[in-house]
Amino acid sequence: MAPKTIIQQESLLQYQCELGEGSLWDAVRQRLYFVDILGCKIFTYEPSTGKHGYQSFDRNVTALALLEDNTGLLAALQDGLAFISFDQLPFPPTNSPSTYKRLNVDITHLEGFNRFNEACVDPSGKRWIVGTMMHEQGFPGSAGGGLYSISKSGDGLTAELLLDQLTVSNGMGWTKYNKTMYFTDSLRKEIGKYDYDIDTGAVSNKVIFSNVDDEELGVPDGMCQDDQYGIWSARWGSGKVIRFTPQGEIDLIVHLPQALNVTSCIFGGPNLDELYVTSAREGTTAEQIKRHPSNGDLFVVKGLGFRGKERTRFQGSFLA
Repeated sequence: MAPKTIIQQESLLQYQCELGEGSLWDAVRQRLYFVDILGCKIFTYEPSTGKHGYQSFDRNVTALALLEDNTGLLAALQDGLAFISFDQLPFPPTNSPSTYKRLNVDITHLEGFNRFNEACVDPSGKRWIVGTMMHEQGFPGSAGGGLYSISKSGDGLTAELLLDQLTVSNGMGWTKYNKTMYFTDSLRKEIGKYDYDIDTGAVSNKVIFSNVDDEELGVPDGMCQDDQYGIWSARWGSGKVIRFTPQGEIDLIVHLPQALNVTSCIFGGPNLDELYVTSAREGTTAEQIKRHPSNGDLFVVKGLGFRGKERTRFQGSFLA
């Protein structure tokens, strides 16, 4: 049976991000956070009031995570990790320059490292799985991307290398009983599945979940999951988000004709049934922008018939 297709023409917020990414729903505050990596911004959107805005930072912010103590956000930066308190993300936002607390983490980058990219807290809440991406010249001979398990240790963080020889680390998720981790390696156009030990955080025994090589379906980027443990994969270069069943079948395609580079997605809203989708203008020509004028905007898709899973929050406090 052919997958169902849902078309969303209009964008929600017209920010035209250079590299919109990192969508994250805060169910406590009922707010959406996302980033413009190249624009060095964190955006905040409050659906209940329609208020939105952004704070600027002095370097790329690539990924976000919520904390269990509800004091702020963990952030992956281009060259490190940080804690950003909610006091530094006033809402509505101000024009004051934003500050953050750099976190002490002992990490040795692989040869060919470019910057941090995607990150996701594992189901235990004890580990923040953070990926890096290779320098453009590093592939395929020496792919410099890595995947690290970050955990709290005293006043700092420890980093354990889980995977190496990666291209661009991207979307992650876990199966129902936390025994398997999904991980996206974008330039290889694959989503892998790994045995995951929830007690130790170890990964092993990779198998391919999806390696769709179809220009119409684009390159896999960020992902989220619904409460049936389906995978929603944002697809760079195609204007689409694809839903995979847990068995790996494509059963639904969300098409955003006005965008091209779709980068991340997350369920939000009071009932976690609204799909928020980021996009990016990076890597597009003037002709492509003409054909996809909302590239770089934020979209919301309603009426999908699915509810999302709230992201796990990281255990630990960084206020002191």
